[in-house]
Amino acid sequence: MDFRELRYVVAVADCSSITQAARQLFISQPSLSYALGQIEKEMGVKLFDRSRQPLVLTEAGRLYVKTARHILQEERELKNRLTDLKDGQGAQIRLGIPSERAGYMLPPVINKFRAKYPDSEFSIQEAGSEELLELLENNRVDFVICPWDKDDREISPDFTSELIYIESIVLVAAKNAFRDDMFLDKKARLVDLAKIIQLPFIGIKKRHSIHEKAEEIFRRSGLIPHLLLSVESSSSAAQLAACGLGYTLIPRRAKKILGPAAEEYCYHYSRSPVQWKINAFYRKDGYLNKAERYFLELLKQEFGQGEKE
Repeated sequence: MDFRELRYVVAVADCSSITQAARQLFISQPSLSYALGQIEKEMGVKLFDRSRQPLVLTEAGRLYVKTARHILQEERELKNRLTDLKDGQGAQIRLGIPSERAGYMLPPVINKFRAKYPDSEFSIQEAGSEELLELLENNRVDFVICPWDKDDREISPDFTSELIYIESIVLVAAKNAFRDDMFLDKKARLVDLAKIIQLPFIGIKKRHSIHEKAEEIFRRSGLIPHLLLSVESSSSAAQLAACGLGYTLIPRRAKKILGPAAEEYCYHYSRSPVQWKINAFYRKDGYLNKAERYFLELLKQEFGQGEKE
């Protein structure tokens, strides 16, 4: 048994498919199938039930994968500690982050990071918050940047978190979307949710964290929105709302897609708008190398002074 064999079995378990795992590992499907057969022959047990598709781990397979993940994590930690003996040079950064957030948060800090760690290697996984935390649980990333308030949803006791910044949720609609009687305070651009509730609402699909925040806003007001459609991204929702299709609720950073006049499309729905915390999550038993710690500090410096308008 070697590290390569451990990675093979874990990859197949994660993909539930030899073909997909082979693509991920950059080897041929026949080569991976042969390797798995040899591993099972050496172990004397079947690790996968090949009669089922997608592939399912046997009881022996579950034990193997659990142990393999632990061994690979120990290998990863050893490499991190050895890298730190070289002051973090040549470090690997395995980051998980939502796609839209990556486009917003990474560009302002990446050049500063590269200036200090020019030979670092990035591996970025993009997915929804729940899937990212599953990747962290399975040691496929070392840390995750995502919105997830501990007060709202339970987090694995195996994780620890660091606050990057706090972000508010804003309402976006066309410039003249609302009649005068729909405002509680027109000068302050404060609308009455109860009076606009029958207008078309553009939602975000459930797998995104903003979906739950929007539900929280309506729940606080005792209202049910008139859902027109659900889209995959806050940027898309903002653009559709700004062109007059309806209204939406998005993280404030997503309004940037509307350009320099973005504030003209933004409204308040409460004198105390809902906020969420943008956190970095990593395993309590893990070890972040110096380069990863520096990357987190850059994010805090860039975004931690309050929301950038």
